[in-house]
Amino acid sequence: MRRWQLGACLLAAIWSAGCGSSRPPAANLLSEVNATEKEILAIDPDPSGSEAFRVARLQRDRAVPLVEKGDEKRALPVLERSLAGMREARAVAELRRAEAEARQCRGAVEEAKRRWEEAIIVLEQTERVARRDAPHVQREDPELEAFVNPTNIWPGVPYGADGPTPIESQQKAWEEWTEQARARKIAIADLEARFRDLVDPIAKGVDREERFHRLHQSEGVLHEMVHRVRTAEARETCARGTLLAAGLGDARDEALRATLDLERTLRDDLRAELEREREEARKRQTSLYDALKQIEGKYAHITQTARGAIVSLADILFDFDKATLKRNVEFSLVKVSTILNQFPEMKIAVEGHTDNIGTAEYNLDLSKRRAQAVYEFLVSQDVAAERMSVEGYGLTRPVAGNETEEGRQRNRRVDLVIQE
Repeated sequence: MRRWQLGACLLAAIWSAGCGSSRPPAANLLSEVNATEKEILAIDPDPSGSEAFRVARLQRDRAVPLVEKGDEKRALPVLERSLAGMREARAVAELRRAEAEARQCRGAVEEAKRRWEEAIIVLEQTERVARRDAPHVQREDPELEAFVNPTNIWPGVPYGADGPTPIESQQKAWEEWTEQARARKIAIADLEARFRDLVDPIAKGVDREERFHRLHQSEGVLHEMVHRVRTAEARETCARGTLLAAGLGDARDEALRATLDLERTLRDDLRAELEREREEARKRQTSLYDALKQIEGKYAHITQTARGAIVSLADILFDFDKATLKRNVEFSLVKVSTILNQFPEMKIAVEGHTDNIGTAEYNLDLSKRRAQAVYEFLVSQDVAAERMSVEGYGLTRPVAGNETEEGRQRNRRVDLVIQE
Protein backbone atom coordinates (compact mmCIF):
# COMPACT_ATOMS: atom_id res chain seq x y z
CA MET A 1 0.00 0.00 0.00
CA ARG A 2 1.39 3.41 -0.93
CA ARG A 3 2.15 5.92 1.82
CA TRP A 4 -0.72 8.31 0.91
CA GLN A 5 -3.21 5.42 0.80
CA LEU A 6 -2.00 4.19 4.19
CA GLY A 7 -2.37 7.69 5.61
CA ALA A 8 -5.91 8.04 4.21
CA CYS A 9 -6.86 4.69 5.66
CA LEU A 10 -5.47 5.58 9.07
CA LEU A 11 -7.33 8.91 8.99
CA ALA A 12 -10.56 7.14 8.06
CA ALA A 13 -10.04 4.71 10.92
CA ILE A 14 -10.26 7.59 13.34
CA TRP A 15 -13.82 8.28 12.13
CA SER A 16 -15.13 4.87 11.23
CA ALA A 17 -15.14 1.27 12.30
CA GLY A 18 -12.34 0.51 9.80
CA CYS A 19 -10.85 1.29 6.44
CA GLY A 20 -13.36 0.49 3.70
CA SER A 21 -16.38 0.44 6.09
CA SER A 22 -19.71 0.97 4.26
CA ARG A 23 -21.27 2.81 7.20
CA PRO A 24 -20.81 6.58 7.57
CA PRO A 25 -18.75 7.68 10.57
CA ALA A 26 -20.70 8.40 13.74
CA ALA A 27 -19.67 12.05 13.80
CA ASN A 28 -21.08 12.55 10.29
CA LEU A 29 -24.27 10.75 11.23
CA LEU A 30 -24.62 12.94 14.31
CA SER A 31 -24.26 16.04 12.13
CA GLU A 32 -26.98 14.75 9.81
CA VAL A 33 -29.29 14.06 12.77
CA ASN A 34 -28.76 17.60 14.06
CA ALA A 35 -29.27 19.12 10.60
CA THR A 36 -32.53 17.20 10.16
CA GLU A 37 -33.67 18.40 13.58
CA LYS A 38 -33.10 22.01 12.46
CA GLU A 39 -35.18 21.37 9.35
CA ILE A 40 -38.01 20.02 11.50
CA LEU A 41 -37.95 23.06 13.80
CA ALA A 42 -38.01 25.38 10.78
CA ILE A 43 -41.18 23.64 9.55
CA ASP A 44 -42.82 23.19 12.95
CA PRO A 45 -41.42 25.16 15.91
CA ASP A 46 -43.31 22.87 18.30
CA PRO A 47 -42.94 19.24 17.13
CA SER A 48 -43.37 17.90 20.66
CA GLY A 49 -46.51 16.02 19.65
CA SER A 50 -44.47 13.77 17.35
CA GLU A 51 -43.50 10.52 19.05
CA ALA A 52 -40.90 9.90 16.34
CA PHE A 53 -39.26 13.25 17.13
CA ARG A 54 -39.23 12.60 20.88
CA VAL A 55 -37.66 9.14 20.52
CA ALA A 56 -35.14 10.36 17.92
CA ARG A 57 -33.96 13.07 20.28
CA LEU A 58 -33.55 10.59 23.14
CA GLN A 59 -31.51 8.28 20.91
CA ARG A 60 -29.36 11.18 19.69
CA ASP A 61 -28.67 12.26 23.29
CA ARG A 62 -27.78 8.67 24.18
CA ALA A 63 -25.32 8.49 21.27
CA VAL A 64 -23.50 11.78 21.94
CA PRO A 65 -21.30 10.47 24.79
CA LEU A 66 -20.51 7.36 22.74
CA VAL A 67 -19.33 9.54 19.85
CA GLU A 68 -17.25 11.64 22.21
CA LYS A 69 -15.59 8.46 23.50
CA GLY A 70 -14.95 7.28 19.95
CA ASP A 71 -17.13 4.17 20.50
CA GLU A 72 -18.18 3.81 16.87
CA LYS A 73 -19.54 0.30 17.18
CA ARG A 74 -22.13 1.26 19.78
CA ALA A 75 -22.81 4.79 18.51
CA LEU A 76 -23.57 3.95 14.88
CA PRO A 77 -26.75 1.83 15.30
CA VAL A 78 -28.18 4.29 17.82
CA LEU A 79 -27.57 7.23 15.48
CA GLU A 80 -28.97 5.35 12.49
CA ARG A 81 -32.21 4.82 14.38
CA SER A 82 -32.16 8.44 15.53
CA LEU A 83 -31.76 9.62 11.94
CA ALA A 84 -34.59 7.34 10.80
CA GLY A 85 -36.79 8.85 13.52
CA MET A 86 -35.81 12.40 12.59
CA ARG A 87 -36.64 11.75 8.94
CA GLU A 88 -40.02 10.39 9.94
CA ALA A 89 -40.58 13.39 12.23
CA ARG A 90 -39.73 15.71 9.34
CA ALA A 91 -42.39 14.03 7.23
CA VAL A 92 -44.85 14.43 10.12
CA ALA A 93 -44.02 18.14 10.40
CA GLU A 94 -44.56 18.64 6.66
CA LEU A 95 -47.89 16.84 6.89
CA ARG A 96 -49.01 18.98 9.84
CA ARG A 97 -48.14 22.14 7.91
CA ALA A 98 -49.97 20.92 4.81
CA GLU A 99 -53.03 19.99 6.86
CA ALA A 100 -53.03 23.43 8.51
CA GLU A 101 -52.94 25.04 5.07
CA ALA A 102 -55.76 22.74 3.94
CA ARG A 103 -57.87 23.88 6.91
CA GLN A 104 -57.30 27.49 5.87
CA CYS A 105 -58.38 26.61 2.34
CA ARG A 106 -61.53 24.98 3.72
CA GLY A 107 -62.30 28.16 5.61
CA ALA A 108 -61.81 30.25 2.47
CA VAL A 109 -64.19 28.00 0.51
CA GLU A 110 -66.79 28.01 3.27
CA GLU A 111 -66.66 31.82 3.40
CA ALA A 112 -66.90 32.07 -0.39
CA LYS A 113 -69.85 29.67 -0.37
CA ARG A 114 -71.58 31.67 2.37
CA ARG A 115 -71.19 34.93 0.42
CA TRP A 116 -72.44 33.27 -2.78
CA GLU A 117 -75.51 31.87 -0.96
CA GLU A 118 -76.30 35.33 0.42
CA ALA A 119 -76.14 36.79 -3.08
CA ILE A 120 -78.45 34.07 -4.46
CA ILE A 121 -81.02 34.66 -1.70
CA VAL A 122 -81.06 38.41 -2.40
CA LEU A 123 -81.38 37.70 -6.14
CA GLU A 124 -84.32 35.33 -5.63
CA GLN A 125 -86.10 37.88 -3.43
CA THR A 126 -85.66 40.44 -6.19
CA GLU A 127 -86.91 37.98 -8.83
CA ARG A 128 -90.10 37.32 -6.86
CA VAL A 129 -90.92 41.00 -6.70
CA ALA A 130 -89.90 41.65 -10.31
CA ARG A 131 -91.84 38.51 -11.37
CA ARG A 132 -89.09 37.38 -13.72
CA ASP A 133 -85.90 35.38 -13.45
CA ALA A 134 -82.40 36.55 -14.20
CA PRO A 135 -80.73 34.36 -16.86
CA HIS A 136 -77.27 32.79 -16.79
CA VAL A 137 -76.78 32.71 -13.02
CA GLN A 138 -75.23 29.70 -11.25
CA ARG A 139 -77.77 28.44 -8.72
CA GLU A 140 -76.74 24.84 -8.11
CA ASP A 141 -75.19 24.25 -4.71
CA PRO A 142 -71.59 23.19 -5.40
CA GLU A 143 -70.47 19.88 -3.96
CA LEU A 144 -67.45 20.45 -1.76
CA GLU A 145 -65.79 17.24 -2.88
CA ALA A 146 -62.39 18.93 -2.73
CA PHE A 147 -62.49 18.52 1.02
CA VAL A 148 -63.39 14.84 1.24
CA ASN A 149 -60.40 13.11 2.80
CA PRO A 150 -60.07 9.75 1.02
CA THR A 151 -57.93 8.10 3.69
CA ASN A 152 -60.87 5.88 4.62
CA ILE A 153 -60.14 3.76 1.52
CA TRP A 154 -56.37 3.93 1.85
CA PRO A 155 -54.25 1.08 3.18
CA GLY A 156 -53.60 0.77 6.87
CA VAL A 157 -50.45 1.95 8.59
CA PRO A 158 -48.73 -0.85 10.54
CA TYR A 159 -47.19 0.03 13.87
CA GLY A 160 -45.42 -2.57 15.99
CA ALA A 161 -46.73 -2.80 19.55
CA ASP A 162 -43.75 -4.49 21.20
CA GLY A 163 -41.13 -3.77 18.57
CA PRO A 164 -40.94 -3.08 14.83
CA THR A 165 -43.63 -4.45 12.55
CA PRO A 166 -42.79 -7.87 10.99
CA ILE A 167 -41.23 -7.77 7.54
CA GLU A 168 -44.26 -9.41 5.88
CA SER A 169 -46.63 -6.69 7.12
CA GLN A 170 -44.19 -3.97 6.14
CA GLN A 171 -43.77 -5.37 2.63
CA LYS A 172 -47.53 -5.59 2.08
CA ALA A 173 -48.15 -2.05 3.34
CA TRP A 174 -45.19 -0.76 1.32
CA GLU A 175 -46.61 -2.13 -1.93
CA GLU A 176 -50.04 -0.64 -1.22
CA TRP A 177 -48.73 2.80 -0.30
CA THR A 178 -46.33 2.77 -3.25
CA GLU A 179 -49.36 2.29 -5.49
CA GLN A 180 -51.06 5.28 -3.84
CA ALA A 181 -47.94 7.41 -4.32
CA ARG A 182 -47.52 6.48 -7.98
CA ALA A 183 -51.18 7.15 -8.68
CA ARG A 184 -50.60 10.70 -7.41
CA LYS A 185 -47.26 11.03 -9.24
CA ILE A 186 -45.35 11.61 -6.00
CA ALA A 187 -41.54 11.34 -6.10
CA ILE A 188 -40.55 8.42 -3.88
CA ALA A 189 -37.30 7.13 -5.45
CA ASP A 190 -35.29 8.11 -2.36
CA LEU A 191 -37.67 6.23 -0.07
CA GLU A 192 -37.71 3.16 -2.30
CA ALA A 193 -33.91 2.98 -2.33
CA ARG A 194 -33.65 3.28 1.44
CA PHE A 195 -36.41 0.74 2.06
CA ARG A 196 -34.85 -1.83 -0.23
CA ASP A 197 -31.38 -1.30 1.25
CA LEU A 198 -32.83 -2.05 4.67
CA VAL A 199 -35.12 -5.01 3.98
CA ASP A 200 -33.35 -6.90 1.19
CA PRO A 201 -30.51 -8.17 3.44
CA ILE A 202 -33.11 -9.55 5.87
CA ALA A 203 -34.26 -12.07 3.25
CA LYS A 204 -30.67 -13.26 2.86
CA GLY A 205 -30.38 -13.84 6.58
CA VAL A 206 -29.06 -11.63 9.36
CA ASP A 207 -28.76 -12.17 13.10
CA ARG A 208 -31.58 -11.25 15.45
CA GLU A 209 -30.08 -7.96 16.58
CA GLU A 210 -29.38 -6.81 13.03
CA ARG A 211 -32.90 -7.84 11.93
CA PHE A 212 -34.47 -5.78 14.73
CA HIS A 213 -32.27 -2.82 13.87
CA ARG A 214 -33.13 -2.92 10.17
CA LEU A 215 -36.87 -3.46 10.71
CA HIS A 216 -37.03 -0.51 13.06
CA GLN A 217 -35.53 1.77 10.40
CA SER A 218 -37.57 0.35 7.51
CA GLU A 219 -40.76 0.89 9.51
CA GLY A 220 -39.75 4.55 9.81
CA VAL A 221 -39.24 4.76 6.03
CA LEU A 222 -42.70 3.24 5.53
CA HIS A 223 -44.22 5.89 7.78
CA GLU A 224 -42.34 8.55 5.81
CA MET A 225 -44.06 7.21 2.70
CA VAL A 226 -47.47 7.42 4.38
CA HIS A 227 -46.90 11.00 5.53
CA ARG A 228 -45.56 12.04 2.13
CA VAL A 229 -48.65 10.71 0.35
CA ARG A 230 -50.99 12.36 2.83
CA THR A 231 -49.07 15.63 2.56
CA ALA A 232 -49.50 15.57 -1.21
CA GLU A 233 -53.20 14.86 -0.78
CA ALA A 234 -53.60 17.81 1.61
CA ARG A 235 -51.81 20.12 -0.81
CA GLU A 236 -53.97 18.90 -3.68
CA THR A 237 -57.04 19.53 -1.55
CA CYS A 238 -55.88 23.09 -0.98
CA ALA A 239 -55.20 23.63 -4.68
CA ARG A 240 -58.67 22.41 -5.63
CA GLY A 241 -60.15 24.50 -2.84
CA THR A 242 -58.47 27.64 -4.14
CA LEU A 243 -60.03 27.06 -7.56
CA LEU A 244 -63.42 26.36 -6.00
CA ALA A 245 -63.29 29.53 -3.88
CA ALA A 246 -62.39 31.56 -6.97
CA GLY A 247 -65.30 30.01 -8.89
CA LEU A 248 -67.72 30.79 -6.07
CA GLY A 249 -66.44 34.36 -6.01
CA ASP A 250 -67.16 34.70 -9.72
CA ALA A 251 -70.64 33.18 -9.24
CA ARG A 252 -71.37 35.63 -6.42
CA ASP A 253 -70.33 38.58 -8.59
CA GLU A 254 -72.60 37.27 -11.33
CA ALA A 255 -75.57 37.04 -8.95
CA LEU A 256 -74.95 40.55 -7.61
CA ARG A 257 -74.83 41.99 -11.13
CA ALA A 258 -78.06 40.20 -12.04
CA THR A 259 -79.73 41.55 -8.88
CA LEU A 260 -78.63 45.10 -9.67
CA ASP A 261 -79.89 44.80 -13.25
CA LEU A 262 -83.31 43.64 -12.00
CA GLU A 263 -83.56 46.35 -9.35
CA ARG A 264 -82.91 49.02 -11.97
CA THR A 265 -86.04 47.90 -13.80
CA LEU A 266 -88.33 48.04 -10.74
CA ARG A 267 -90.86 50.80 -10.21
CA ASP A 268 -90.57 52.78 -6.98
CA ASP A 269 -93.50 50.94 -5.37
CA LEU A 270 -92.02 47.52 -6.22
CA ARG A 271 -88.61 48.58 -4.91
CA ALA A 272 -90.25 49.60 -1.63
CA GLU A 273 -92.08 46.25 -1.53
CA LEU A 274 -88.78 44.44 -2.01
CA GLU A 275 -87.18 46.28 0.90
CA ARG A 276 -90.16 45.51 3.14
CA GLU A 277 -89.96 41.82 2.21
CA ARG A 278 -86.24 41.71 2.94
CA GLU A 279 -86.68 43.42 6.29
CA GLU A 280 -89.52 41.10 7.30
CA ALA A 281 -87.46 38.06 6.34
CA ARG A 282 -84.54 39.33 8.42
CA LYS A 283 -86.78 39.83 11.44
CA ARG A 284 -88.34 36.38 11.17
CA GLN A 285 -84.95 34.71 10.77
CA THR A 286 -83.66 36.60 13.81
CA SER A 287 -86.69 35.52 15.86
CA LEU A 288 -86.23 31.91 14.78
CA TYR A 289 -82.52 31.97 15.56
CA ASP A 290 -83.08 33.51 19.00
CA ALA A 291 -85.71 30.88 19.84
CA LEU A 292 -83.46 28.02 18.72
CA LYS A 293 -80.49 29.39 20.64
CA GLN A 294 -82.46 28.88 23.86
CA ILE A 295 -82.35 25.11 23.38
CA GLU A 296 -78.75 24.82 22.21
CA GLY A 297 -76.76 22.20 24.09
CA LYS A 298 -74.87 18.96 23.71
CA TYR A 299 -77.51 17.54 21.35
CA ALA A 300 -77.84 20.52 19.01
CA HIS A 301 -75.63 23.33 17.73
CA ILE A 302 -77.30 26.42 16.23
CA THR A 303 -75.79 28.64 13.54
CA GLN A 304 -77.08 31.42 11.31
CA THR A 305 -75.98 31.29 7.67
CA ALA A 306 -77.03 32.68 4.35
CA ARG A 307 -79.09 29.52 3.84
CA GLY A 308 -80.99 30.27 7.04
CA ALA A 309 -80.82 28.99 10.60
CA ILE A 310 -79.14 25.58 10.86
CA VAL A 311 -79.79 23.14 13.69
CA SER A 312 -76.91 20.63 13.66
CA LEU A 313 -78.04 17.54 15.54
CA ALA A 314 -75.11 15.65 17.04
CA ASP A 315 -74.49 12.02 16.17
CA ILE A 316 -75.05 11.12 19.85
CA LEU A 317 -78.74 11.19 18.98
CA PHE A 318 -78.10 7.80 17.42
CA ASP A 319 -76.50 4.58 18.54
CA PHE A 320 -73.15 3.87 16.90
CA ASP A 321 -73.54 2.85 13.27
CA LYS A 322 -77.36 2.96 13.60
CA ALA A 323 -80.11 5.19 12.24
CA THR A 324 -82.60 4.76 15.10
CA LEU A 325 -83.11 7.73 17.41
CA LYS A 326 -82.29 7.11 21.06
CA ARG A 327 -85.34 7.31 23.29
CA ASN A 328 -83.65 9.47 25.91
CA VAL A 329 -82.81 12.27 23.47
CA GLU A 330 -86.15 12.60 21.71
CA PHE A 331 -87.19 15.31 24.17
CA SER A 332 -84.64 17.63 22.58
CA LEU A 333 -86.26 17.08 19.19
CA VAL A 334 -89.68 17.77 20.70
CA LYS A 335 -88.40 21.23 21.66
CA VAL A 336 -87.12 21.80 18.14
CA SER A 337 -90.48 20.71 16.70
CA THR A 338 -92.35 23.16 18.95
CA ILE A 339 -90.26 26.05 17.66
CA LEU A 340 -90.59 24.96 14.03
CA ASN A 341 -94.37 24.93 14.36
CA GLN A 342 -94.23 28.60 15.40
CA PHE A 343 -92.78 29.47 11.98
CA PRO A 344 -95.06 27.55 9.58
CA GLU A 345 -94.05 29.62 6.53
CA MET A 346 -90.47 28.36 6.65
CA LYS A 347 -89.14 25.39 4.72
CA ILE A 348 -86.94 22.75 6.35
CA ALA A 349 -84.25 20.74 4.61
CA VAL A 350 -83.29 17.65 6.64
CA GLU A 351 -79.75 16.73 5.63
CA GLY A 352 -77.71 13.76 6.86
CA HIS A 353 -73.90 13.83 6.96
CA THR A 354 -71.11 11.47 8.09
CA ASP A 355 -67.36 11.44 8.60
CA ASN A 356 -65.05 9.59 6.20
CA ILE A 357 -64.69 6.32 8.12
CA GLY A 358 -66.03 3.53 5.92
CA THR A 359 -66.85 3.45 2.22
CA ALA A 360 -68.54 6.34 0.45
CA GLU A 361 -71.49 4.09 -0.45
CA TYR A 362 -72.05 2.96 3.11
CA ASN A 363 -71.83 6.50 4.49
CA LEU A 364 -74.28 7.80 1.91
CA ASP A 365 -76.83 5.16 2.90
CA LEU A 366 -76.32 5.78 6.63
CA SER A 367 -76.72 9.55 6.19
CA LYS A 368 -79.98 9.06 4.28
CA ARG A 369 -81.39 6.70 6.89
CA ARG A 370 -80.52 9.05 9.74
CA ALA A 371 -82.04 12.04 7.94
CA GLN A 372 -85.18 9.98 7.29
CA ALA A 373 -85.42 9.04 10.99
CA VAL A 374 -85.32 12.71 12.02
CA TYR A 375 -87.86 13.63 9.33
CA GLU A 376 -90.28 10.94 10.51
CA PHE A 377 -89.97 12.08 14.12
CA LEU A 378 -90.67 15.70 13.16
CA VAL A 379 -93.76 14.57 11.23
CA SER A 380 -94.91 12.69 14.34
CA GLN A 381 -94.69 16.02 16.18
CA ASP A 382 -97.05 17.72 13.68
CA VAL A 383 -94.39 19.44 11.58
CA ALA A 384 -96.03 19.46 8.14
CA ALA A 385 -94.41 16.97 5.77
CA GLU A 386 -94.88 19.30 2.80
CA ARG A 387 -92.57 21.82 4.49
CA MET A 388 -89.69 19.39 4.57
CA SER A 389 -87.26 17.75 2.18
CA VAL A 390 -84.91 14.87 3.07
CA GLU A 391 -81.46 14.17 1.67
CA GLY A 392 -78.31 12.31 2.68
CA TYR A 393 -74.90 13.55 1.60
CA GLY A 394 -72.66 10.96 3.22
CA LEU A 395 -69.09 12.20 3.57
CA THR A 396 -69.24 14.82 0.79
CA ARG A 397 -70.00 17.91 2.91
CA PRO A 398 -67.68 18.01 5.90
CA VAL A 399 -67.68 21.07 8.16
CA ALA A 400 -64.32 20.13 9.70
CA GLY A 401 -61.24 18.12 8.82
CA ASN A 402 -61.46 14.35 9.14
CA GLU A 403 -57.87 14.12 10.42
CA THR A 404 -58.92 14.24 14.09
CA GLU A 405 -61.65 12.59 16.17
CA GLU A 406 -63.00 16.04 17.05
CA GLY A 407 -63.34 16.92 13.37
CA ARG A 408 -64.96 13.58 12.52
CA GLN A 409 -67.45 14.04 15.36
CA ARG A 410 -68.48 17.44 13.97
CA ASN A 411 -69.00 15.89 10.54
CA ARG A 412 -71.32 13.16 11.90
CA ARG A 413 -74.56 15.11 12.09
CA VAL A 414 -78.08 15.72 10.81
CA ASP A 415 -78.69 19.36 9.83
CA LEU A 416 -82.07 21.06 9.81
CA VAL A 417 -81.70 23.99 7.40
CA ILE A 418 -84.60 26.38 8.00
CA GLN A 419 -85.43 29.24 5.65
CA GLU A 420 -88.32 30.94 3.95
